[in-house]
Amino acid sequence: MRTFVWILVAFLALVGILVTYFSWQGRTARDYGLEAVRAAQQRGLTPITPAGVNCAEVLGRRPPSNVERCVVRVENGRLAATLTLEGGRVARVAP
Repeated sequence: MRTFVWILVAFLALVGILVTYFSWQGRTARDYGLEAVRAAQQRGLTPITPAGVNCAEVLGRRPPSNVERCVVRVENGRLAATLTLEGGRVARVAP
């Protein structure tokens, strides 16, 4: 019985660690996108550039490892960053 309890505790701890890790990765990606949007606002990105601007160009540094692609565009009159994350997930970040 004691072995089962230890296995159960170890499993729950592992699940907790994984949830924390993925949450941290998501926060890092969102922060990167928000930082890129703010930098694009300071540069004065206009609706004339419909294709958008690469976040790495705006910030001058590489994205976090879980971000495959990041583009800042003008959407509905506001700037927003579209992040493509590992696994095909897409996140849109706007201030």
